[in-house]
Parts: sequence; C-alpha cells; structure tokens
Amino acid sequence: MHDDTRCLGTDDAIAASGFQSLSFPVYRGSTVVFPTVEAYQRRRENFYDGYSYGLYGTPTSRALEARIASLENGTKTLVVPSGLAAIVLTILAVAKAGDQVLIPDSVYDPVRTLSDNFLSFLGIQASYYDPLIGGRIAPLLNERVKLVLVESPGSATMEIQDMAAIAGAAQANGTLVAVDNTWATPLRFKPLERDTDFSISAISKYFAGHSDVLMGSVTVRDEALYRRLRDVSRYLGYGVSPEDCALVLRGIETLSVRLDRVEANALKIAKWLEGRPEVVKVLHPALPSHPGHAIWQRDFSGSSGLFSVILQPWTRPQLALAIEALEFFCIGASWGGTKSIVVVMDPPPVRTATRTVEQGPLLRISVGLEHVDDLLLDLEKAFGMLEPKAELFEPPIRLEI
Repeated sequence: MHDDTRCLGTDDAIAASGFQSLSFPVYRGSTVVFPTVEAYQRRRENFYDGYSYGLYGTPTSRALEARIASLENGTKTLVVPSGLAAIVLTILAVAKAGDQVLIPDSVYDPVRTLSDNFLSFLGIQASYYDPLIGGRIAPLLNERVKLVLVESPGSATMEIQDMAAIAGAAQANGTLVAVDNTWATPLRFKPLERDTDFSISAISKYFAGHSDVLMGSVTVRDEALYRRLRDVSRYLGYGVSPEDCALVLRGIETLSVRLDRVEANALKIAKWLEGRPEVVKVLHPALPSHPGHAIWQRDFSGSSGLFSVILQPWTRPQLALAIEALEFFCIGASWGGTKSIVVVMDPPPVRTATRTVEQGPLLRISVGLEHVDDLLLDLEKAFGMLEPKAELFEPPIRLEI
C-alpha cells in the first residue's frame, strides 16, 4: 500500500448502532469501567495495548498511534504531549545517572536547554558532536554512551547527517540511535528502515498541519523498547487529549498533498533567494549548492517546506522593518502549518562543538500553502527595503557550512 493511501487510515472506521462514519470518533474519558471485579483487578494487563485508565490511552489515541506506526513502517507508536516530550521520554527510557548521550550540535534549541539543565541534574551527561561527523563518531562511543540523537536536517542551519555511517558505528558499539524526523516526516524518510531504533516526530508540525495542536510521537520496531517507553511515560504522567488526537488523525489525511505543495513552493522560493544580492547562502538540502545535497539525495525521497537563509551583515539595520512589512509571512515559533512563517535568528543559534555562524542574520522560513507567486511578490517587496547604505556596506562574504 502506498503512503498516500495509508494516510487515510482505511481500517480505522468504526460502526456502532448502525452508524458508520469516515472519521474516527472522539472517545473522551478518564475512568475506564470494567464488567467484573476480576477484570478490574487485572486491568494493568491491558496497559500496553488495551485500556486501563484514560491517561494511558483511549480508542482515539490508539487509532492515531496505529496510523503513525503504519506510516513509519514501525511496530508500535506512542503519542505524548509534545515533540520535546518525545525526546525527553526517549532519553529517559534508555539512560540513567552515569550514562552519556550524544547530541548533534545543530539540535533543536530546547533540547540543548534540556541537556544542559535537566539531564545534568539527573546525572546524565549530554555531549555535543559535529553533525557532519559521520563515521568519525566511532571514537566518541563507549560503554557509557546509551543513545545517539540524530536530527537531519539540523534545526535552523539545516545540516544533513550521514545517518548510515552514524547508525553503523553505533550498532557496532551496541548504542541505540534516535532520529528526530520532524522535517521529513515518514513520507520523505523512514528512519526505522535505516538501522535506527527510535523515530521521533513533533507531530504538532506537518502531521497535525494547522498550527493548533501540541503533540509528539515515538515509533519503534522492538516490543521491549515500546514497553519501556510506555512504562516511563506512565512514571512521567504523560497523556494526550482525545480531541487533539482526532485533529491529528484529520491532519494526516491531507499530509501527502500538503507536503507536495509546500515542497514545491519552498523550492521555488529557495531558488529565487539564491539570486538575491542580500543573501549569502540558502540552506535548503534539495539545492545542489547545499553541502549535504548528495547525502540528502541518497537518503530522502523529497523535501518539505522549511529552510533557512543567511543574509549579508549589512541587512541588519533595516531587517526588522522589512520582516514586519511582510503580508503573507507571520512571525512566530514553530512551523509546518498551512500559513507561511518566518523568524529572524540574530545572533544565530549557539554552537559549542562546531563553529558558530556569526557573519549575518539567519532567517528560518516555513513555507505554507499560499500561492507561490503571492509569496514571492511579498518577499520581493520586503527585500527591496534592504538596500545597503554606503556607510554600512560590507563586501559580500562567502560562508561554508
């Protein structure tokens, strides 16, 4: 079955009392009732795959988990309150005090905050590595390293990681690998088919698709890992709203067509930006100019709508006014919804294992479903406000990332 068809979840519909709908019902409830005393006393036997208490799953959340697992080519999926919660859960499921986790220097910024503050408090050492390290990660692996986190493309600076080389080195060391696959979704890349152990997604982004849900997911093939994840999620008190699950189930039905649209829009805009004098470099893996383009071609079946642009330093004085003048691009965190979003990162994100990008402001652009010609005209007007003043002009610079 093709992924486009899997997105529609053809086996999810339920018929009850003669009523059958094409959408999955919302099952609300905290208390789960049982027919007998014995059934109640044995309720924990249903914890992993059945129903024991509303916090631990409803038919609506189980339907969503099954839909995502099918798209990921995984065995089991667990949905949790956010993408960050999914990363926290994965780390705490495999690491304890005295253990070490390896995290790419280009990681989603809240993970750096988590690692430097919370994990260290628990006695778990987080060490940052060059995302372009590939097989050279092997010397960093030892018996203390329990998990390697991969995020490709990297958050904001869009580095493409050689996941095959990293997974091979980790496998040889007996180390688990978790991939944050939010950018690609399983429609563009399937981590579990590449010798990794966890596929993580902030399903607030493309899965939900309408900027109105907070949720994350972790998918695995190994039943023991799944049970460990669900145990730790219970300890943490993780639960998700059935209403939110229904919204994500609805969003997944249009995931394929939305991705196709934002991919095409983003590529056209990225190519246009490459020709602008205000731009130092466009960071989009599908462009031949991107340093990781060859690995992206090898591993991914397509791209999505998120990419970044590094601007000339002389754009700084007028940049805020230009961005605020945009009509179709909103300013805000997150991405992956129907509407286009842009954020200014100046200074660019912190790097501790690699060189910080300091030469110019960084724009992260999430392209939405608007007509691409409207978006291009909007950007052209804004970029027209960035004309350099003689006293501020600096010659164009070259940036290697």
